[in-house]
Amino acid sequence: MSSLQKNSIRKSKLLVATGSGLLTILLWSSLAVMTTSLPNIPRFQLLWFGFGEAFIIGSIILALTGRLREMAQPFAPWFTAFCGIFFFHLFYFVGLNFAPPAKVTLLSYLWPTMLVVCIAFLSKKHFHIAYLFGALMGLIGTVFIMPADKGSVLTSGVFFGYFLGCLCAIVWTIYSIVNRKYTSVPTGMIIGVCGGISLVSMAIHFAFEPTIMPQSFKEMAIILYLGCGPMGIAFLAWDYATKNANLSLMGSLSYLAPLLSTLWLVIAGRAPATVGLLVAVILIVGGAVVATYPLKKTKES
Repeated sequence: MSSLQKNSIRKSKLLVATGSGLLTILLWSSLAVMTTSLPNIPRFQLLWFGFGEAFIIGSIILALTGRLREMAQPFAPWFTAFCGIFFFHLFYFVGLNFAPPAKVTLLSYLWPTMLVVCIAFLSKKHFHIAYLFGALMGLIGTVFIMPADKGSVLTSGVFFGYFLGCLCAIVWTIYSIVNRKYTSVPTGMIIGVCGGISLVSMAIHFAFEPTIMPQSFKEMAIILYLGCGPMGIAFLAWDYATKNANLSLMGSLSYLAPLLSTLWLVIAGRAPATVGLLVAVILIVGGAVVATYPLKKTKES
């Protein structure tokens, strides 16, 4: 195979990986509006159902395609994925019980900036200053999404909720970087990880939460979507993206998730359309455009 063909294959793989990352961002952006549509379903019960559904559907697909063995992988990559996905959700859902949800969510979305900064120190070869500018624009834009909480008081409980939000960002940054080491591990492994997370979530649910079953077809449809999308396909796509895409670019583009999440809430009538939101749109979308500048230069060359 000639060097030209290898370069073409590499670029095609990078394009697919970047598309996978964008698909993940789109699916994650719908998580808030969907979960707020299920106010009566306990959160760890939702994780149990969602990841359990992802495991069942994924296992059927792997079995039909003769790839069931992909779920059985060495301990290190399996444990890395389990810890990254499970502890992010654990810290996030517990944090929501102590502090304002919008602020916990904002703090959890510090991970794109953390990811870009870490990559800047770890790999100067693939880093471009545009990634850092794009991430900073996204961070500032995300701040504009944050609503002001009138009369809010910073208590020890609220501070603990903020701390857990920061832990979410740290966990996801570490997972995204470490997962890069396991490029040879098939993405089908994530299906098995979903099964493990479902079992642990079920145990936590029965230990601390009451069981409340869906009361309507709408609630059942939303749970089905969560299991297939934000808790299923999204993690498979992100696994592929972190192993094959440019992590600095992915970090910058990931600020589209809180923006789209807020827009979905506005469309659903659960959040107001404000001037701050317009500023956020300009900054976040502008940051994403800035972050893709090096990619455009590479294509031109």
